[in-house]
Amino acid sequence: MTVKGKRVVVTGGARGIGARLVGELRERGAEVISTDILPGCDILCDVSDELDVITLFDQVGEIDGLVNNAALLVARRPFQEISVDEWDRMMAVNVRGTFLCAREASKHMPRGGSIVNVSSTTAFNGSQGFLHYVASKGAVVSMTKTLAFELGPQQIRVNCVGPGFTPTEGSAVLGAYDPTATPLGRVMEPDDLLGTYCYLLSDDSKFVSAQTILVNGGRFPH
Repeated sequence: MTVKGKRVVVTGGARGIGARLVGELRERGAEVISTDILPGCDILCDVSDELDVITLFDQVGEIDGLVNNAALLVARRPFQEISVDEWDRMMAVNVRGTFLCAREASKHMPRGGSIVNVSSTTAFNGSQGFLHYVASKGAVVSMTKTLAFELGPQQIRVNCVGPGFTPTEGSAVLGAYDPTATPLGRVMEPDDLLGTYCYLLSDDSKFVSAQTILVNGGRFPH
């Protein structure tokens, strides 16, 4: 399994899982362009802004892969307390951002390539307290399937990774996590995800498309 020599864009690459993935891909020989709204990335970009995304991919040029990692996550609250503005921002980043980046990236993959979307295990088992986040991640799963059909003729594979709870700066708003219901008996770390992303970006998965792989230590089988 190798990503050596591949040009890959990673959104949400300034911190957390995205930053760790950027480092891992570079260690494996990939040329990575990281983007985020936060400093510490290669190119600043708000994935929910169409002009920002178009400018990003025109600047980057030809690529072999995209990881749609950028996402918004907020503290838990009853759905009756979710404001329309917060709902719209969640959908703008998690759903529209995935759509826009996939659309523009596909224009810059003349040799085919791999798009890896990022959903969540919560899209399959639900989770109390952040309905809009769960709904947005369910949309990403559905989008992945249709994108795979539409981009297949261009030899672009589209798959999805659904992580379970992973402690990062962004997930700190969720509080403590009880790993006792996880068969592997511990809390997942960002490094536990990296091999799955690298596999889907590599030629080892050259006939894998339209799939969602859940990485959660067996806590929710799929």
